[in-house]
Amino acid sequence: MKLPYGILIATMAFLMIAGTNCQAEEEMYRIKPGDQLNLYVHENNDLTMGVTVLPDGTISYPLVGNLYVQGLTVSGLQDILTQKLSAYLQKPVVVISLGAETVDRVYILGEVRSPNTYQYHEGDRLTDYLAQAGGPTDMANWKKCSVYTINPGGQKRTVNLRETFQSRDLTLNPVLKPNDTVFIERKSGFIINNWGEIGQIFGIMVGVATLYFISSRR
Repeated sequence: MKLPYGILIATMAFLMIAGTNCQAEEEMYRIKPGDQLNLYVHENNDLTMGVTVLPDGTISYPLVGNLYVQGLTVSGLQDILTQKLSAYLQKPVVVISLGAETVDRVYILGEVRSPNTYQYHEGDRLTDYLAQAGGPTDMANWKKCSVYTINPGGQKRTVNLRETFQSRDLTLNPVLKPNDTVFIERKSGFIINNWGEIGQIFGIMVGVATLYFISSRR
């Protein structure tokens, strides 16, 4: 069955417009950690591959090594790789396309009940993500909750969770950014959780002292 000429022309025009829009959106898009990039180098199968942008914003690519790509556009990265590969290939042709759409994540690790990655939601605070992770465990050090930001200019911030939960000061409960990592440290040192443990420890000490006394009398 042949399509009428007018419908065929309209369909082709629609596809051309859709392709142009997709290309424009890709040009405006800024590469971020977790993105899947399809790298094609003309007539070079060894350099044609898919790569994943690592949490630190870099990719690892043959002949180039580690390259920081976060914040670049697709065409910008194409230009950089073309320039770098020119040292090894004659007039390389590099084409890059985005793979599957990525979802921003926040990493909640350490002494929480469900350490995992959680989907980022703009405006959510530290306590929102801790709630998703089931909250701190019994062995969590509430004074040492570290928030790491990998974005340019980011740094480590230590949060006292007791102050955060007890205070209404929102500055103590930071809004997290995409790809932030939260790590709650474990309690250190000799810790007694209840009087039952004290009784057990005291009994062991008395037993050891009794054995020592008996052995020293022989």
